[in-house]
Amino acid sequence: MINSGERGFGLAKFSHGELQRRWSSVRELMRREQLDAIIGFPNQSHWDQFQADVRYLTHIGGHQTEVAVVFPLSGDVTAFVRGGNEVQWWSIAQDWVTDIRPSRRSWGEPMIERMKELKLDKARIGVSGLSGLLRAPEGTVVTGMLDKVKAALPRAQFENATELLQEARAVKGSEEVAWIERAAEILDKVVEAILAKARPGVMENDVVATIWQTIIANGGDYPSMTHWGAGAGVPWACRIAPHRPLENGDLINTELEAKYGGYIAQTVQAACLGKIPAELKRAFDVSVKVFDELVNFMKPGLSFREVVSFYQKLVRESGYIPKGMLLHGRGIGEDRPQITGEVEGEIYNSRTYTMHLDLALVEGNVFVLKPGAMPCDAPDSIRCGDTVVIEKQGARRLGKRQFTFPEID
Repeated sequence: MINSGERGFGLAKFSHGELQRRWSSVRELMRREQLDAIIGFPNQSHWDQFQADVRYLTHIGGHQTEVAVVFPLSGDVTAFVRGGNEVQWWSIAQDWVTDIRPSRRSWGEPMIERMKELKLDKARIGVSGLSGLLRAPEGTVVTGMLDKVKAALPRAQFENATELLQEARAVKGSEEVAWIERAAEILDKVVEAILAKARPGVMENDVVATIWQTIIANGGDYPSMTHWGAGAGVPWACRIAPHRPLENGDLINTELEAKYGGYIAQTVQAACLGKIPAELKRAFDVSVKVFDELVNFMKPGLSFREVVSFYQKLVRESGYIPKGMLLHGRGIGEDRPQITGEVEGEIYNSRTYTMHLDLALVEGNVFVLKPGAMPCDAPDSIRCGDTVVIEKQGARRLGKRQFTFPEID
């Protein structure tokens, strides 16, 4: 027997109004693309974000939960999890999907059974994550699973549904925005905890543990991206928590995410254990000024290309070089767009970085904004960054703390 079932585990749930908004939007896009169903396979990589489409459609996922879906143009949605205990648990934890079936770690067979029940033998079927995901352009689908499904339905057509689902996910409903704002509130507490903890002699892994304790204690989820760096120069992104004591003179540079119900906010925070180098303080101040001006500038109807041009103009007028990732979508995963501020380099002219430049900002877009200002010889600099939502009247920052670059004694 699963514990705490009568209380639903105390987890937040989206309303059935959000279900109708979301499923109606996806099905409208499916009719436009003439798809009879969408299928999605399990892939828990990239901090649980590579199966965000499946969680978006089912309200099932998190903490490396393996889940797949068959989402028909009409009728019941079916989710697949590992075994009977997961079926029971997720039947309690959410109330969107009632048809939840076990896979026993062989995903193709139960999905094929459901697709035949729906008479999809000759259908056009969209595949989530087949290719073109922003952080996985080659796709996230395990070929053995897809090959098994294709072999069982040889007369069906299988199409890439990645961009269709990106289009749906890019426009957040009010409940989704509220959950991202809750994640941003958790991040404000995380930053407060870091600045209270970090002192010379404190172990770096102890500070990273404080980050995670603060996230979980305040209702956040795991796993979440934790980019922590400390040391000389402009340190960045240790992939595993270092076992090293902080030292006088260390610069701390972080890019952190928190999730609430799977919905991600992101922030950027720096500090210095001692005197901040003057050139980094100036770069940070420019970043804050540019951030505020961009928030005042952005509104529905502008294109992302116009935002990039304005960003580049502001940074150049301040005597710096626009460089690095300017903004990218936040939500339940790697939501579109992914927009760089770079003006040179072959990689930044690739489709991954340019495919959404001419899209218009619309109400419900949510992204992290992190403008950088670099001197000509710097690979990176200190910047500010926080999560922003586009509303009817313009942009609004979701984090509430004041941007600071503190000197810690």
